[in-house]
Amino acid sequence: MRAPVHLLLGPETGDKELLLKQIRDALKKETGSDLEMHRFYPFETEKGEIFIALNNNSLFSEHRLVILSQADGLNASMVEALVEYIAHPSESATLVIISSELYLPAKLMKAVPKENTKTFYELFDNQKYGWVQNFFQKYGLTITPDAINLLLSMVENNTQELRTISSQLTLFWKTGNQGGAITEDDIQTYIHHSRQEDAFTLFPYIAKGDLKSSIASLHAILGSGDSSSGILLVSGLLWQFRRLLSIQEQMKDGCSEYEAFSAAKVLGKGAAIRSPKDKSVYHEGRQTYSREECRAIITVLSEADIATKEAGSDMLPIVLERMLYRIVSCKGRELSRVGFATL
Repeated sequence: MRAPVHLLLGPETGDKELLLKQIRDALKKETGSDLEMHRFYPFETEKGEIFIALNNNSLFSEHRLVILSQADGLNASMVEALVEYIAHPSESATLVIISSELYLPAKLMKAVPKENTKTFYELFDNQKYGWVQNFFQKYGLTITPDAINLLLSMVENNTQELRTISSQLTLFWKTGNQGGAITEDDIQTYIHHSRQEDAFTLFPYIAKGDLKSSIASLHAILGSGDSSSGILLVSGLLWQFRRLLSIQEQMKDGCSEYEAFSAAKVLGKGAAIRSPKDKSVYHEGRQTYSREECRAIITVLSEADIATKEAGSDMLPIVLERMLYRIVSCKGRELSRVGFATL
């Protein structure tokens, strides 16, 4: 019997996303059809939108998967409403509550059965080194201590990022028919050769509101041939807009731009902006998109996160073009009409 609710806690995003995928795949297999999927954030639930998605049966799907992210931002009334829902959940929906924190309000944690609650901890420093070493050993490769340390300095502290960049490096190494151990110099060479368009080179165009350059950058990214490029692109843009929203919210509370840059956060973690180039980009972004527009854009990106994982290779460019159009031209608003031609 399927669980009506899951609670996924903790800062480690890689294994958390893997379990979410397993839940989704299991539901698809059990129902024998595609799922209707929804993702919400606390600031989108003030009018009960999440409960409409949970309780209203779909004409097109037998089952609905509803994801509530950043649940640590829930207010007290929403916690109460969720507890009431969990006591009498819909039989045609599965709710997955996600938070980067280790604990949520006691009422909510008590409402979710312990067997459906899982906490994902970050890797400790002494575990990260061994994780990378073991990853390459599985592919018959060795990597020097200096190379591991350089690799770890390039990524965030979660297995999703480590797995992605390690996989890319493995492919790069094997394609070159290299022999011996991977060294620090090899990592530097990989960085040089892999320096191409990505979410972080696309964001400055978006920050300026330049749709034409944004679309050109998008197609350069998709032209890389990397099957995961769409997913990584959306993930990277989500991170940057959450960072921009953090700046907007702190300035609303009276901080100067300098103070907001220094105190910027993403999902509760420090993400200070230090380089003059990045400061210039986020200054432009702050002038282009308001706080409310940033929130709307995060919703657009959340929808695109689901869509890119479901879209085939033929539809992916259309999905991402529509996403960029809604961000740059519509500032997060719905498209005024369904049609959208490739630019």
